[in-house]
Amino acid sequence: MDITKIFSTIDTHVAGEPFRIVTQSSIVLDQNNIKANNVLLKENFVTEKNFLLNEPRGHRGMSCCIVTPSQKADYGLLFFSHEGVNFKYGGLAASLTALLETGNLPANEDGNYRIETINGVYNVQAKINEGEVEDVYLVSDKTKFIESQSDYDVVTVDSRTYLIFQLPSSIPTIGIEYVSEITSWGRATAEKLHKEGIKFDGYIIIEKSNSNINHIRSVTFETDGSILRSANLDSTVAILTSMLQKSKELEQLTNESIFGSAITVKTIPGLENQYSTRLKAFITGIHEFIYDEDDPLKNGFILK
Repeated sequence: MDITKIFSTIDTHVAGEPFRIVTQSSIVLDQNNIKANNVLLKENFVTEKNFLLNEPRGHRGMSCCIVTPSQKADYGLLFFSHEGVNFKYGGLAASLTALLETGNLPANEDGNYRIETINGVYNVQAKINEGEVEDVYLVSDKTKFIESQSDYDVVTVDSRTYLIFQLPSSIPTIGIEYVSEITSWGRATAEKLHKEGIKFDGYIIIEKSNSNINHIRSVTFETDGSILRSANLDSTVAILTSMLQKSKELEQLTNESIFGSAITVKTIPGLENQYSTRLKAFITGIHEFIYDEDDPLKNGFILK
């Protein structure tokens, strides 16, 4: 057996969003800083990335993380995914949980850890009980409300732009029973936005609760109109930033996805447009994949 063709991963999910932590592969990142390694990762290793991201080993919602050494933090973290994103908050919780629970990272007595990304170093806290990471506490980057258009608000999270729509009349409610209507609206909206030349990284529909101002349901769409699986931190802080333009008394927001996963974010006194959250990551499997040149599906495929 050629061990250089074995890929080892720790698979996790955070609020329904999957992350694959790559612990062994033929991806070699040998530059002396994280940004140079990120360029190396983005411009090379197409075969390896397709192998790990695509069906039958992955799927269109999969994001992968590679842990690297760091001179500034406990470890460095790089991302690759189908949509080409350079960073996801959920990966911080996913990687830290995976490393701590498998013994690949020694636990710190104070529970504080530093993770270096191309966005800088994030300070996070992990609560550990009998070897299990109960949750990971982190603070988001600063968000920015850009403008209100006639039918949506524009908010940026770091450099990522989100368009936030209210629930359209064509969708009775955000629920799995109306996934066909939600999908149709999402694809039609993507086509319209692209025709108008509007640049965005995602767009969101929200349904407010009649009984609880701190609770909403939402669906986030990718640029091609596909539904994002989870209510992630990006979309949640974007929504809260939008809602705070009309209701300054909001101190927290729980965002529930169409699939039932939820995430809660809170405002931080003294920090405008930055939010805290506690994320729970779950290890779903530890896998070894063998790359075979004769495999007819070695590059995989994507189901739309």
